[in-house]
Amino acid sequence: MRRTFWVAGCIAILWMVTFGIGGVMTRNDSGIVQLTSPHAAEALAPQPAPESAPAPAAEPLQQPQIAPEPVPKLVPEPVQEIIQEQVQEQVQTTMQELVPGTVQSSPEPQPAPSAQPQAAASPQPAPAESPNPAAAEPKPASNPAPSPEKRSEEPVSIPVLNYHSIGHDPDNSLLLAPEKLEKQLQHLKEEGYTPLTLEQFILIMEKREPAPPKPVLLTFDDGYTDNYTEAMPLLRKYEVPAVVFVSPGMVGTPGYMTWEQIKELDQSGWDIMPHGMTHPHLPKLSAAKQKEEIAESRRLIEQELGNKADVYCYPYGEFNQTTLDILKENGYRYAFTIEQGRASSAQSPYKLKRIYVSGKESISTWIRKLSASS
Repeated sequence: MRRTFWVAGCIAILWMVTFGIGGVMTRNDSGIVQLTSPHAAEALAPQPAPESAPAPAAEPLQQPQIAPEPVPKLVPEPVQEIIQEQVQEQVQTTMQELVPGTVQSSPEPQPAPSAQPQAAASPQPAPAESPNPAAAEPKPASNPAPSPEKRSEEPVSIPVLNYHSIGHDPDNSLLLAPEKLEKQLQHLKEEGYTPLTLEQFILIMEKREPAPPKPVLLTFDDGYTDNYTEAMPLLRKYEVPAVVFVSPGMVGTPGYMTWEQIKELDQSGWDIMPHGMTHPHLPKLSAAKQKEEIAESRRLIEQELGNKADVYCYPYGEFNQTTLDILKENGYRYAFTIEQGRASSAQSPYKLKRIYVSGKESISTWIRKLSASS
């Protein structure tokens, strides 16, 4: 027994000499010698660690905190760019593919509850938010769809030229020299304008017919004789139709066309429309007198020519609400004023604008007025 104790003691001494560990040797009830030392427990602990790593509970909490740090830093930044900046669909798709890839490549951070809430929360909003930008992307694609509708809603505007008499009188702006008229007709032809008949004008204004390139309508007020002698030959030469507004009560009087001349204009493609019976100042008349001027002028023109005459032109450009009401009651579709500008579908059909052609203006001034947008 003593020998056994001596052998054990020698072994203990050799152990302490080798590892430099001090301690106290004791023998238990079974006679086995034990070495009790606080350093011995620390020296023995690392050896079983490689065989059973799951035993320590606190150690794994520290290890993931170091390794997964780069992953949470990479994930939130692209996600925030997708949600907050609303980048283009291709960039969003790329970012959405990138986020799941980073999460799958590093599964270790999942056990760490302290580091993962941000990494776990940031990938989740990406699928939730990405459909919204994706759903919003078709909106630019849907914008072109309403654009044809918007184009159809855009008002149509057409320059309507307002002529009176064709002749020579430098001091009278109502008289335009035939030479100037021909230069204007040449300009319309050379610049690609499309002169319209009154019916074509109405169809375009009502959007029942597409507008041709550079549409233009020529109108002549009062029915002077020179419309027949001077204007008609020039317009026929350049194949330009026109509208003439006549006052039946003035027909055949000095300076005004006869019914025979008016009928020849009608056969040449001109539209003959009413301008009141006697070219009166309508607002100065009673309602009954206005109605007589407006209704009777239409009746006589339709009777003489056999054509509908439902487009009116105000004498002197004057009218009031009574005038407008009478026009509606008598089935007039449109009425022209002398207010300056292009006729537009956005305007009241009874207040269409025109461009006054003055005999005193140069051709360059006329071109500028013709080309003006409003």
